[in-house]
Amino acid sequence: MSDVEITDVETHLVANPWKPWVFVRLHTDAGVTGLAEATTHDKPRTVAAAIEEMSDFFIGRDPFDTESLWLEMYRDEWFSKNVINTTVVSAIDMACWDIKGKVLDQPVYDLLGGPVHGTELRAYANGWYTDADGEPEGFARAAERVVDDGYDAMKFDPFGTAWQSMTTEEKNHAVDIVGAVREAVGPDVELLIECHGRFSAAQAVDIAKKLDQFDPAWYEEPCPPDSINSLAEVARKSPIPVVTGERHMTKYDFYELVTRTDIDVFQPDLMNTGGITEGKKIAGLAEADHVDIAPHNPQGPVAGAIYSHFCTSIPNFRIQEMFQTYDEPWVDELLEDPLVVDDGYVQVPEGAGFGIELDMDVVEEHEYTEDAVHTIDLWEDDWEKRADELR
Repeated sequence: MSDVEITDVETHLVANPWKPWVFVRLHTDAGVTGLAEATTHDKPRTVAAAIEEMSDFFIGRDPFDTESLWLEMYRDEWFSKNVINTTVVSAIDMACWDIKGKVLDQPVYDLLGGPVHGTELRAYANGWYTDADGEPEGFARAAERVVDDGYDAMKFDPFGTAWQSMTTEEKNHAVDIVGAVREAVGPDVELLIECHGRFSAAQAVDIAKKLDQFDPAWYEEPCPPDSINSLAEVARKSPIPVVTGERHMTKYDFYELVTRTDIDVFQPDLMNTGGITEGKKIAGLAEADHVDIAPHNPQGPVAGAIYSHFCTSIPNFRIQEMFQTYDEPWVDELLEDPLVVDDGYVQVPEGAGFGIELDMDVVEEHEYTEDAVHTIDLWEDDWEKRADELR
């Protein structure tokens, strides 16, 4: 118990052009504000409304009571395991951890057990191939730029808009993309192949065997997340290590992955799966089965800072996903002190709590409206044109 009480909540919607960011600030009677993020794929106003609708759970409560707050918000919302609900739970949980750190004048990572991995964390690049035009040559050029920027790991989806299966010609085109990237970056850069849950189990295994010649570091979400059986089959048969978890909610889903599959790396998204309180439990489940954690993080600098505190505090951290290098030109302006990503490493912010604060002038300048964003996949148009050519 502390003498601090949550008094109010604010949400701020920011027009990231491909996925609107939802930032959350909890206010307290101690004058301390906790910052978090509640971004999902689309539906920013739905999430903001849900935070307001669920405010009775946390207004007037002690922000130090993260376990009981988490339990009540999850247990007492009847349809608890849906992404809107778990995203609200996540945001309130993370904002409470920020408040704890500020009240105690400690960085969050110290409250979570200390920096196991120091304060510079290896990251992989994403968002770098939006101008590749769906062609091997475009991917190769873009990949060279990623290496020049200091990264030694990069993730990409070479499969366009495929669903369940691909024709032989389409598969060969995807193989050519991966081959071109490997040739461009050399043998020592980790290639992380993203599938976005596209394939049936048999098709995923077939594609993995075709890509194995390029020595990918992992094969991400090869099947839709609604079939544990498919994931288990691919994990057993794929020559490439299989990773998944970005669309799995809470420790209950990850328990199923631990006990029923041979997944090599889990990718919980703290924004959606339950925040830091739940993330630590998921990391513990994974650690007990010698599974690493590489959190899903397609968000901006607020999420990046929060994830860095979490990642350095868990023994089984593998690598952190970052879009920031290839995001909007104004992304570094969102925080009063920008999150530093340099030569493929994220620097964990120093200072109390998460060590970050929003620049509210920049937040207001980029306020979300439907006209300011597009929420379709950035590569969809190019890929549809390519698919028409192949057909």
